[in-house]
Amino acid sequence: MRLKTYRVTTMPEAMALIKRDLGDDALILNTKKVKTGGLFGLFRKDCLEVTAAAETAEQSALKAVAPAKAQATVAEVPEAKEQENDALMEELQSLKRLMMHEGPEDRLPEPLRPLRSLLEKQGVEQTVQTELLSKLLKASENEAPVQEAFHAELIRFIEQHQQAIKNESPSIACFIGPTGVGKTTTIAKVAAEQLLEHKRTVGLITADTYRIAAVAQLKTYGEILDVPVEVVESREQLAGALDALKDCDVILIDTAGRNYQQAEYIQDLQRLLPETQHIYTTLVLSLTAKYEDMVQIIGNFEALSIDELLLTKKDETASAGVILNLLHRYRIPLRRIATGQNVPDDLVAATPGRIADYIAGELRHA
Repeated sequence: MRLKTYRVTTMPEAMALIKRDLGDDALILNTKKVKTGGLFGLFRKDCLEVTAAAETAEQSALKAVAPAKAQATVAEVPEAKEQENDALMEELQSLKRLMMHEGPEDRLPEPLRPLRSLLEKQGVEQTVQTELLSKLLKASENEAPVQEAFHAELIRFIEQHQQAIKNESPSIACFIGPTGVGKTTTIAKVAAEQLLEHKRTVGLITADTYRIAAVAQLKTYGEILDVPVEVVESREQLAGALDALKDCDVILIDTAGRNYQQAEYIQDLQRLLPETQHIYTTLVLSLTAKYEDMVQIIGNFEALSIDELLLTKKDETASAGVILNLLHRYRIPLRRIATGQNVPDDLVAATPGRIADYIAGELRHA
């Protein structure tokens, strides 16, 4: 079963997209009004969120061969085909009930109800909830502990949606993102990681001349790590700094944390980065931010090439469901998660097992 969610202005717009992506036989599972965009909660726009489902290619193939089989087994095949169609419709209806939470509570098996509550508490989108819970419906029928099955299904989901890193160790990396997400501290952690674990020489560049203490902060880290630090304000100065640090194995670039809901700040970054040289770009976002704000920030950065996501402030929130939402929605690799302020310790790999533990660890070990 294929599931897809759209955010549109009108229902006819949704129908056109569903027909294009899923075909004429797709079934609409859920529609609801949501608000998107805006600034500080103001000027948000109403839109429709529509979720639809369609058969997989394998299911369609089974239907396609049914007419041929019918010629040989006239009496048996119609009944089998009817059972197949009934099973398909029941699967679709089960998915719809899970998505919309319709009907009596006992429609969802008792062992799965705490899991649905946990996913809702963690801020996991309805589409992702449905995909996970529908897989667990069969698991709830056997004797395996549901918590273990849930953890295993989370890992499977993450492995399926997590994109592979194209370049494990880029020689020049630029860190971008909104204010307050901890870019400068994160850069210090990455620099220490490269120095201590990978034995690479590192150079630092800061273009964050907007904050009074930003340059001093990175220079302090540079002194502690004994690495050179360059300060730039323009593309020309950046080219000069890259040339000055050309003997370093790795060069990490810090940028100003600004309100990237405003287009002019994206343009400032475009004017800073060279046009003829691709610099590996890491978008830094905080796990304490609202998922809707993350979506808007990522959308605004589409003008730039985002090679990787890095999520910070895991230590400041008990919720990690947004990670599943991001992996499901975007084809942007996630390699690291920052779990605190300590340099260099609080930077960990975003492995499927670790992310699953963030979401279901307490439930699993209860």
